[in-house]
Amino acid sequence: MKWTYVFLFGIWSLLARAADAQTPPKEPPPLWDVQIGASFIGTTGNSDTSSTGADFALHRRWPVWQIEATATAVKSSTDGTDTAERYLAGARGQRKLTDLIGVSTGIKAEHDPLAGMDARMILDAGLSWALVHDPSWTLDGLTSIAWKHEDPKIGPTVNDPVGVFQLQSRIPLGDSSDTTQRFTYYPDFSQTSAYRSEAEVTAQAAMNKRLALKVGYLVRYANAPVPGFKKTDNTATASIVVRWKASTAAPAP
Repeated sequence: MKWTYVFLFGIWSLLARAADAQTPPKEPPPLWDVQIGASFIGTTGNSDTSSTGADFALHRRWPVWQIEATATAVKSSTDGTDTAERYLAGARGQRKLTDLIGVSTGIKAEHDPLAGMDARMILDAGLSWALVHDPSWTLDGLTSIAWKHEDPKIGPTVNDPVGVFQLQSRIPLGDSSDTTQRFTYYPDFSQTSAYRSEAEVTAQAAMNKRLALKVGYLVRYANAPVPGFKKTDNTATASIVVRWKASTAAPAP
């Protein structure tokens, strides 16, 4: 498990160095932007398999407030038997207090039955941190206290106080491409052994004004999984993305 994280953050470091060599001019973000991605693979004949994926992202910006919403879905089957099924959705609102600090609140929900989890929801509130905001690299942090509700397929329902500690980075690779990196840690304050973490790397490159190609790799780790299930899940995705954005820039604070 630790070697996966080392590999992901090794890529992160290399990309950061590459970005220093070609820093595009920084443009103000649009008032809003939306993108929807989709992928599909299917075979019939000697094998009968199908795999579908979808993702959604929305941002809306005001002088001091910002909201974002995301959703992803992955489903695969072989010979009529589900081999992967996961649905994730989240929303977050942030208010800027200073150039460094803001307040943030968010909600995240997931349905992952093949990992033993019928439903999980996390509601958090805390502080956001604009740690680095250069044209060549942005790094944002999040420190929050949260409430976790879990409804596993095996065992009792769980309602625990937890934390959300996150670092999220973006590196532009040119005028029309970028890469993002995220690491999130969820300590459990009631059961210290039940901590979880996520590490994700994505890269997106525009094909034209409306379409882009997006690839991503997500590692999810649960130190105390539902009995009978594994601790680590890995997901690699590739999708075609359709994008829309406002023609006007977001208002300056």
